[in-house]
This record gives sequence, C-alpha cells and structure tokens, in this order.
Amino acid sequence: MQMLPHVVEDPEEVVLFGGGEGLAPLWLAHLGGEVTLPFHIFSAAHGVPGEFVLTWRRNQALPKKAREMVWGYFAVAEAGEVLNHLLSRLERTRGEGEIPKPLGLLADTLLVWTQHFFCHEAARTSEGLDGARRLIAALAKKLHASGNSLKVVASLRRHDSGLFSYCLNVCLLALAFMPSLAWEGEKGEALALGALLHDLGMMPWAQVTYHQTSPLNDQDWEEIKGHPLRGADLLKPLEDLPEEVFLMIKQHHESANGSGYPLALKGDEIHPWARVLRILDSYEAMTSLRPWRPPVSERQALRLMTTAWSGQGNYDQDCLERFMAFCQGKEGG
Repeated sequence: MQMLPHVVEDPEEVVLFGGGEGLAPLWLAHLGGEVTLPFHIFSAAHGVPGEFVLTWRRNQALPKKAREMVWGYFAVAEAGEVLNHLLSRLERTRGEGEIPKPLGLLADTLLVWTQHFFCHEAARTSEGLDGARRLIAALAKKLHASGNSLKVVASLRRHDSGLFSYCLNVCLLALAFMPSLAWEGEKGEALALGALLHDLGMMPWAQVTYHQTSPLNDQDWEEIKGHPLRGADLLKPLEDLPEEVFLMIKQHHESANGSGYPLALKGDEIHPWARVLRILDSYEAMTSLRPWRPPVSERQALRLMTTAWSGQGNYDQDCLERFMAFCQGKEGG
C-alpha cells in the first residue's frame, strides 16, 4: 500500500527524506477548500501503521470534506510545490481574516520552506532566503502581538522527532526569546534565521540521529561532530547571509568551559549569537521526543541546564539567566 517513491516523477533528481517513506504531514485546512493542488496528498492507511495511500492526485480538486481528515501527507520531493501553494494562500487571504489559525499557517509554511531548502540544493538561493526572512518577520510580528509568546510558541512547536521540525522549533523559541535579549527587529529576525538553519549540516545523519531506536555509537558520534562546519560550508555560496549567522552555525555546540565541539572554544571566543543558540538548542533537544527516550519536562530541562552551568560552566551565565526568566513568564526580563 506504500505509494512512494513510485508516484514521484524522476525520483533520482531529488532527495526523498523525512516522514515515513519520504512523506511529511500537513494540516489540510491550510490548503483551503475546493482547490486544485499541484502536488499529491496521501493519508495514513486505516489499520495499517506506517502505511500510506494516495488519496488525491495532483491537479485534482481538493474537496472541502478533506478538512474533516485534519491531517494529510505530501512527498518531501514536492515540498517546492507545497511551499508555493501555501505562500500564494497567505498572499490571497492577507487582511481578509479567512485563514484558520494564521500563526499555525505561517509556522507550517516555514516548516515546508525548511524541508525544501534542506533537501534541494537548487532551493538554496538568496531569493529562497528572502522567503524565509519574510515568513520569520510575519511570525515575529504576530507572535509579539499575541501578548504571550511563550504560550503561543508552545502550541506551535512540532513534536514529530524529525530534523525539520526540530529546526523550526528552535527558530520559534528564538523568536519568542529575542525580546528578553532586547534583540528585536532585524537583529532578532537574523538570529531566528540562523536558528532555523543551524542544523543544515546534519542532513547526512538525520535518519540515524532522529529515527534510530538506540543511542549513537562512538563512530557515528565522531562523524556527527563535524556537522556545524559542514552546515556553514553548505551556506557559503549565499553571500548575503550575515557573518553572525555563519558564526552561530559553526559554534552552536561550543561550550563556555571549552568542552564543546568542533573547535573547543571558550568563553568570549564564542560569538554571542552562538551562546544564545547553544541554550535554545539544548532546551529543545531535551524537551523533544527521540525514539530511544521520552522528552524531559520543561522544568526538568531547566534544572539540568542550571546544573550543567553551575557544576561545569557549559553555558553563558547571562544568557541562561535571561532564558530561565523567559521560561518563567518574565518576558523582557
């Protein structure tokens, strides 16, 4: 009953990754009713875990009743087509109040952007980055207008233990946290963009790290330690990407006490943006599901991070104190 990769034309020209057999979930209400879609929609096979059936073919009209299914799935190979559809929907309904859960649509569109950018080298262009910047700016505006960005981000975070959702979640945390750093506007949005891109270098090992059912072995771990530098190298052709973003990607696993990787930097040798990302990345990793372990609670994650700082000096003290105040609802503190 598995339809992929057979329904995808020229599969050798794309990278099939994510979800079961290269599928990714999408809330069907985002697509609108009675619309013709330029991509396939799959649904989970009833009573057969892990199996999917092709429910609507591309160029067929998606009926309004599709919303009753809540979730559908698309091939990551077609993420570009899905992204263009969601962007056009955002543009068509701007200011009309027709979008159910507009913050959810923005966040899910950014998630599809991430899938497209990570999986398709041809998508890694300055124009593509501009699309992410616009989505991040729109999210920041609506998030901060909500009056409770911590609560809203908790509702937007995805928990499907995949690389793309993980990067989106770190980005959302950065957007919510940046007022606590007084980094609003372009600086804060650039920080959020770096958070979204920070694990691009993990693509060759994502299946291993996010879907295996046991902890990494020593060989896998040594290879994975190179992912910050690999991610920065993949982004080098994008000359309009701020230098601070490159540094935060290279250094997001460095620790204040010098125990991090890949360069074992210490203290002020680590760029301030990377120090922030180190905290957001650790928090998201601890509170996210992995196949070999359940997530820890948010309170327990903060306790573990505080212990790591007080006992070992892993984190920047000022950033950690601000993040803890943020998580306790003292935004802007």
